[in-house]
Amino acid sequence: MQLSRRHALRLTGYAGAAAGLAACSPAASHSTQTGNSIAMQLGWIKNVQFAGEYLAIENGHYRDAGLTVDLLAGGAAGTSTEAGIDTGKVWIGTSTPQKVAAAIERGVPVRIIGATLSTSPACITSPESKPLRTPKDLVGKRVGVADHNLPTFEALLTANGVDPSSVKVIPVQFDPSPLVNGEVDAWSGFTTNEPVALRAKGFATTSFLYGDFGLRMCAQVFVVSEKSLTEDRAKCKSFLTAEIKGWKDALADPDRGVALAVQKYGVDQKLDTAQQRALLDATLPLIQTPDTRRDGLLTLSPTLISDTVTALGRTGSKVTAAQLFDASVLTELYAENQGLR
Repeated sequence: MQLSRRHALRLTGYAGAAAGLAACSPAASHSTQTGNSIAMQLGWIKNVQFAGEYLAIENGHYRDAGLTVDLLAGGAAGTSTEAGIDTGKVWIGTSTPQKVAAAIERGVPVRIIGATLSTSPACITSPESKPLRTPKDLVGKRVGVADHNLPTFEALLTANGVDPSSVKVIPVQFDPSPLVNGEVDAWSGFTTNEPVALRAKGFATTSFLYGDFGLRMCAQVFVVSEKSLTEDRAKCKSFLTAEIKGWKDALADPDRGVALAVQKYGVDQKLDTAQQRALLDATLPLIQTPDTRRDGLLTLSPTLISDTVTALGRTGSKVTAAQLFDASVLTELYAENQGLR
C-alpha cells in the first residue's frame, strides 16, 4: 500500500503544524492590520481542521463581531504564524505550543490566547494485528519518527522510564507506508492523520496519545502579539466570540463543515469527503472535552496550561506559563457573555 506524499498532505491537519519554526526576526511586532479587516494565518492547508473558521465566515459570526477575516492557507513550506505576526503580515493565527515557545525564545513577543484542541492528537500508531499500547511497549521496536518530532518522541520515552537508546528510531516523512510494509513496528504521528489515512485504505491500526502518558499539550492554538493583547483587547474578544460560535456550529453540523472544506475553501486540494469527515470525527473529541464543557470552547484551564508547559519542558523548552499563555481574554469573555458557554 503506497500513500503518496501529496495524499498524506491532504489528509493531515497537524503534520505541518508540527514542522520547525520558520526563520523570523526578533524585532518587536508591528502589525499592518488596520481597522476591523484582519488576516488570519492558518497553521496548515485549508482542510476540515478549520471547519470552525469556515462556518464563522459562512454563518456571519465574524461579520456580527464587526470583523472581516481573510484566511491565509499554511503548509509545510508556508510562513509560520509567529513570523507572520512579527512582520505584520497577519494579525492572528493558529499554531502549536512548540512553535510559539520557540518563537518566544527567539525574542518574538507573541502569546497564546486560546486553543481549538484541548488535547494534542500526537500519538503512536501500530498495526491492530500487533498492537503497542504504552511507551514501554516500544522497547526493542522500530518506530518511524520525523526529524522535527524527535525531541518530543524522546521526551515521551524518558517521561515513561524508557531509555531512548532501547528504541530504534527510523527517520520518516509524511507517508506511513513503512508501517503497512512492516519496515517499522510503530509510527509517531497524529490520530487525525495516519490512522484516518490507513483506515481508508483498509489497514486497521491501534493508537495511544502522547497526552495520556505525560505529554499532554493543547494544539491548534490562537496566537497574537503582546501588543494586540493590550491595544486591541476588544478586537481579541470579538474574534474569539466569532470563533466560539463557528466551532459550536461545526460540532452541531459537522457535515456542513466538511462540505465547505471540500467544495469551497479547500477545493484546490481535491479533498476526499469521506476522509475529511473521518478527520473531523477524530478531531471533535479533542475540541469538546470535560474541561471545555465546563469552562467553554477554546478555554485554557490552569491544568492544561501547566501540563503543556511541563510537556514542553521535557523537550528542553525554558518558556514559562506566563510567557507563553494569556488565558484572561477568554476568562473575561465568558464572564461577560454567559450565553457563549
